[in-house]
Amino acid sequence: MAHSYESEYPPGAAVAPGIVQFFRDFYALSDTPGDTPGAHERYVDAFTPDATFILASKTSVGSEEIKATREAMWAKVASRKHTPTKVFPFGQNAEEVMLYGTVAFTFKAGGGAEVDWAGRAQLEKAADGKYRLKFYQVYL
Repeated sequence: MAHSYESEYPPGAAVAPGIVQFFRDFYALSDTPGDTPGAHERYVDAFTPDATFILASKTSVGSEEIKATREAMWAKVASRKHTPTKVFPFGQNAEEVMLYGTVAFTFKAGGGAEVDWAGRAQLEKAADGKYRLKFYQVYL
C-alpha cells in the first residue's frame, strides 16, 4: 500500500480545510531530510515565533531552539516516514487537536525502527492566513 499523509478525522467533525492541509504538509516536511537545503527553516516556519515544542522530554521555546531541536532530530537519522493515522479535534472548528500515528526511522549507522507516537497540537491562524503551531508536544 502506498504511503499517505492523509489522516482520519471523527465522523461529523468540522475541521477547517487549512488545518487538514497543514497536517498533511507538516508531516511531509517533518520527513524532509535535514541535509535538504532550507528544510530546517521551512520546518521552523510551521511554528509561531514564540511556539513551544516538546519532543519526549526535550522542551524548545522559540524559533532558534526549535531549529536546534530539528537539527538534532536528524543527527543520527537518515530517513523518517510519519503516518499520521488519526486526528481528534477538541470540538467543532477547534484549533487544538490530539494526534496518533507511527513513524519509521532508518538510522545513519544502519538499521531502523518503527514506533507509535501521539501528539497534542494548538494551532494559530497567522496574519498571512497560514496555520502555525503555537504548541506541539510529541509522546514517543
